[in-house]
Amino acid sequence: MSLSRLIARIFMVPIGLFLAIMAASIFLGFALNSMYGGPGMHHDPAVENIFAIFSGFVIAFPLGHFAFYPAILGLILAEFFSWRSIWIYLGYGLALSFFITHAPGEPVDALAIALDARAMAAGLVGGFVYWLISGRGAGIVKRSLDNRPQNF
Repeated sequence: MSLSRLIARIFMVPIGLFLAIMAASIFLGFALNSMYGGPGMHHDPAVENIFAIFSGFVIAFPLGHFAFYPAILGLILAEFFSWRSIWIYLGYGLALSFFITHAPGEPVDALAIALDARAMAAGLVGGFVYWLISGRGAGIVKRSLDNRPQNF
């Protein structure tokens, strides 16, 4: 086992998770801004974009708080079983974002469906960003243990 590969995985998994949460939150900030719009923007695109990015950073803290432990559980499984498929990370991001943002007793109306659809799209963005940064090399520690030279 290469120590440099182990250190790289130890750093890349948390970095990938952090950037995935940030990307999903910023995407959700833009999606919610398109639904509601900010206060007093007067249709200035630069101000609207700054407000959407700022609201994405604000959204990142509660979403990251609720998503952290389930995401870590899924990422440990992905590392252990060497899952590298983009579809696994997209599906997990989709399911995770739905269960985090959907309240069990919430009424089913057009607003709730629109919010859930935007949250699930943000989960897809987060899953893609994680796969792009860390998911493509999942299980590299296990693979290096299997490919070590045999002593004869």
